[in-house]
Amino acid sequence: MTSALISPEDLLKKLDSVKLIDASWGLTNSNVRIGNAVDFDIDEIADLDAQFTHAIPAPEFFAACVSAMGISNGDHVVVYDRMGMAMAASRVWWMFRLYGHDNVQVLDGGLPAWVRGGHPLQSKSERDIAPGTFTSRFRPEMHKTGADVLANLQSKTFLMLDARDAKRYAGEAPEPRPGMQGGHIPGAISTPFQNLIDPATGKFKTGAALHAELAHVDTSQRVAISCGSGVTACVVALALHEMGKGDAAIYGGSWQEWGGNPALPRTQGMKP
Repeated sequence: MTSALISPEDLLKKLDSVKLIDASWGLTNSNVRIGNAVDFDIDEIADLDAQFTHAIPAPEFFAACVSAMGISNGDHVVVYDRMGMAMAASRVWWMFRLYGHDNVQVLDGGLPAWVRGGHPLQSKSERDIAPGTFTSRFRPEMHKTGADVLANLQSKTFLMLDARDAKRYAGEAPEPRPGMQGGHIPGAISTPFQNLIDPATGKFKTGAALHAELAHVDTSQRVAISCGSGVTACVVALALHEMGKGDAAIYGGSWQEWGGNPALPRTQGMKP
């Protein structure tokens, strides 16, 4: 399985042959970019009528948006985030795969690693983009709804992971969204996404260090991942991909849906 990560050095060699995306989310606008990167806003390329933020869009809408970015099905796409590995680059990587595009990678360490390597940046300016031709091939098995997760409490057809930090998982820290009760989905196993990133380098852990963080995951099982709103869960999905398990699903509504509904069961403490 091809790695979902690309190093700054390897990206530099391919800069003129890839389609670059700046997936930074929740940050102020920046006037610099890597190469000719286009911006991808997960709150705009979404189901804008959904109850929850950045819900996945209809396949046709996704295709229209990325085509307008100049991206076609034959392109090699590289996604980066100005925050490094912690936020939306992995989400955009997962979205491309959800809609059938596997030739997509994430810049390991994001923009900070690129800058540390002394690699060039470009000034952002208005420019004409020749449209691409992208056709979506939706993979429903890679996305879970609240109904799927509720049914799984009885059927146990997939293993549920929770990518939030341990205190939010346990219900010991307040949720950042108003009206959210603390705790986790019954049976979900705490798998904080932050633990997968090397604090010294800002890059993904590799080899034995990565396997140690995910030793509790039985990769022979089907896996679904939840977080606060379906973004950082994709960091865990990327890590599982690096371990050879590329079919992990994301619970799109995540805790903003589950924790906001008092009728749904929840568990507190560190036990699943």
